[in-house]
Amino acid sequence: MKKQLLLFPLFALLLVGCGHEELIPPDGTPEPLWTSVSESTQGTESLEESSSSLSTSASSSHSSKEEESSSSIHVPDFPPGVKKPVVYFYPEEEMDLTVTFYDEDRLMTTYPKYEGGWNIHLKEDGTFTTGESDREYYALFFDEVPNYTCNFTEGFYVTKDNAISFLEEKMDYMGFTNRETDEFIMYWLPILESNEKSLVYFEQTEERNEECPLGFSVEPDTLIRTIIHIKKVNEPTYIQEQTLTHYERNGFTVTEWGGIEH
Repeated sequence: MKKQLLLFPLFALLLVGCGHEELIPPDGTPEPLWTSVSESTQGTESLEESSSSLSTSASSSHSSKEEESSSSIHVPDFPPGVKKPVVYFYPEEEMDLTVTFYDEDRLMTTYPKYEGGWNIHLKEDGTFTTGESDREYYALFFDEVPNYTCNFTEGFYVTKDNAISFLEEKMDYMGFTNRETDEFIMYWLPILESNEKSLVYFEQTEERNEECPLGFSVEPDTLIRTIIHIKKVNEPTYIQEQTLTHYERNGFTVTEWGGIEH
């Protein structure tokens, strides 16, 4: 019996020795299990943050390269062209006519095609053919690189609301027909209306002949040319009113209109 009593305490001590001692800190207070779970979660979050940081860094680097690439692309500044000059003819009789553009290097688009000049056969109604083609045209068309500086020291202040009446009045006064005026307005009215407020200057025949001379194998009795210069402004602007020249149409008449935005 005494031998059994001595073995029991020894067996109990062995059982205690086999317990989870690593969960019991020196102060005797058991360490809660959630601590290790929290540390594990923090480790996962740290990995996610690290991954996110790398992703952001890569994205930033990619965007930086795109911006650098974009900023390195050079877009050339082309000079604004003199838009849609068209030339109409009003002969008194059927004739052959050669029209020459003196500064051919400034030509951009031409129709019919300019090939050292326009050699045309004019009918009495103003229509014409060119070369061996039977196709009829009613006007010559070309775009040109400008060679004229408009400083708008004089001209007109035009608003969206009065643009139609203004263009009709000025074109009629300079000597253009209703058809010529209609086609002129159809092209330039949308620009004036889009601007809402504009400064306008008319480059007329004498200035136009100096800036862009045309040669005619048969000299016209009347030559009426104008280029409208348009500059958008943001507020009502005072400008000294331009005095326009009126032309009477007599004999063989040639007219031209075009324009440029500044």
